[in-house]
Amino acid sequence: MRVSVVIPCFNSLRWLPQTLDSVLTQSFDDFEVILVDDGGSDDLAAWAGELGDERVRVVRQDNAGVSAARNLGVTAAAGELIAFCDSDDLWVRNLLALMVAAFDRMPQAGLIYGHYDVIDSEGQPTGRVEAYDFEGDVWEQLVTVNPVATSASMVPKAVLDAVGGFQVNRDRFPIDVEDWELWIRIADLYPVALVPEVICHHRRHESNSSNNTASLELAYRNLLEEVFKNQDPQRMAMQGAATANVDLILGWHSLNDDRDADAALAYRRSAVRHQPERWRDPLCWRLGLGASALKYGGEWTYNLVRSGFSGFRLVGRADHTH
Repeated sequence: MRVSVVIPCFNSLRWLPQTLDSVLTQSFDDFEVILVDDGGSDDLAAWAGELGDERVRVVRQDNAGVSAARNLGVTAAAGELIAFCDSDDLWVRNLLALMVAAFDRMPQAGLIYGHYDVIDSEGQPTGRVEAYDFEGDVWEQLVTVNPVATSASMVPKAVLDAVGGFQVNRDRFPIDVEDWELWIRIADLYPVALVPEVICHHRRHESNSSNNTASLELAYRNLLEEVFKNQDPQRMAMQGAATANVDLILGWHSLNDDRDADAALAYRRSAVRHQPERWRDPLCWRLGLGASALKYGGEWTYNLVRSGFSGFRLVGRADHTH
């Protein structure tokens, strides 16, 4: 078995049929699919059994969250390579072929990823595309930007055995950034391979968006602590830029999710304090403009200003909590 596809599920049957169809119709055919039932109530095993596809099997756990579900899927996997897919995203037909080819070109890689775009709850394109060109030794880039959608990622099982799987922090903070932490941990030891084209459609909808900024702040601060623990001076020099990026992400969450202009402006000030040159970043000045519009002009003014913000990137956002 070359590839095991791990799909964590929690009452996922609204979108899972489309997702699974995009997986089962891949042009590359040496794979299995492991649906991990994270304690849902929708009888996933019965639904999967009706498919009559021997490539698909279900493992179940008591509800423990998406990180634990992915880790269980990896444990159950028979494949050399683990491809992750969330239960509401869609793959392009040649995703596995392209990912496996990228690994074959760079067999020492610990992570393979590709570009992705964003669709809405109905599967319509939003116009947003995430396309970074990080490849090779990318640890320094990864600590400041997360270019990897979990559904557009593949990791050799041997690498996961070596570095460990996704951190399970749900009892500490319900909204986590465990995927980003794992990518950085892998990049600390292995090169990263890139598929330089859109291979996944990431679905954005109400139930996968985080609006718990307090939990996110704990998760991001934990990420920074884990990433920079026992690092050498050269890598420690990246801490200011990494912290500034987290501050801006939290600022946008405060503005968009909480409508808290004062908190957004405070995070913006913290970002510039940790990395003074960050004030030139469009993400930074747009945050300041939007927060000021909300604070001094109200919701109507903010919405007017925000309409000009199409395409800004909120990298590292946490999704898909169970």
